[in-house]
Parts: sequence; structure tokens; C-alpha cells
Amino acid sequence: MRALALIDRLSRLAETVAVVLLFGYAALMLTEVVARAQARSLSYTWEFSQYAMAAIFALGAGPAVRTAVHVRITLVSERLPERAARALDTVATLAALAIVALVVQAMATKTATSFDRAILATTVTRTPLWIPQALVLWGFAQLWLDLFARLVRRWRGEAHEWRGADAEGADAHG
Repeated sequence: MRALALIDRLSRLAETVAVVLLFGYAALMLTEVVARAQARSLSYTWEFSQYAMAAIFALGAGPAVRTAVHVRITLVSERLPERAARALDTVATLAALAIVALVVQAMATKTATSFDRAILATTVTRTPLWIPQALVLWGFAQLWLDLFARLVRRWRGEAHEWRGADAEGADAHG
């Protein structure tokens, strides 16, 4: 299914952006450490590192679902028969889709409001807040897409998790 392949590609892109932001976050923190060692501080490092951390968390959530590295409790599902475990997984995924849809809607409203009102950070940088908010919105939208793809694959009896998906080409539909 082409839609699932597109979701997989978008998930890889979100994952890549999260990694780039993680390196940027580390560079910002190292820059601040060096500046403080010289009895100075750079006003923007903490602000931008906070934006980066929020985006890293959100952009990494969907790929974590896709590659089955997210935190979950399997105490109950491991003790159930296969059919019951699959039903429980389906119900949990549907619940997650509903919750994430609410988060996406709230984040979209927040981002649109910041854009429409040209809201800027109250810091020296005066960063337009819709920019970091848009990255977080993308991350949560990607989480919804990855949950949806997981559910569709589960219903179709296809592989819905890729535990060793770090290698290029490991995606079943990518």
C-alpha cells in the first residue's frame, strides 16, 4: 500500500530531523559550557535547546512506535492467548490514536494562533514561536500516522513493528 510506504518515509525523515536536532542540542550545550568557563553566558543557548528538546521528543515518538522501541507494559498481553493479545493491542492503539488526535488538534491550534498573532518569544532572540511549535506539531502528527500505519498493518496481518529497523532498507514497506 503506497500510503503506508509514504508514512514510513515520513517517519524516517522525522527520525533524521530528530537526530540532527539532537546534535544541535549537544552543540548548544557545549557552547554554553565553554562560554560559562569564560565567565559568560549566551542568552540563546537555553532557549533554543528547549525548543530542540521538545521537537526531538515529538519527532522521535512516531519512529519509536514504528520500530517498537517505545516504552510499554507487556505484562498482561504476554500472558494472553494470541487472539486476545492482538485484540488488546488493537484497542490500545485505537485509544492512542484518539488521544494523539486531540494532542495534534491542540498543537495545531496553538501553532496557528502563534502564527496568526505573530507571537514572539519574550527572550532576546524574539523567536517566532510558531517555528518550534510547528516542529512539535509535525512530530505528533507523525506519531498519529505511525500509529495508524501500525493499526492497518495489524488488521491486515502484516508485520507492524520492526525491531531492528536502524539499518537502511529494514522497513517492510519502505
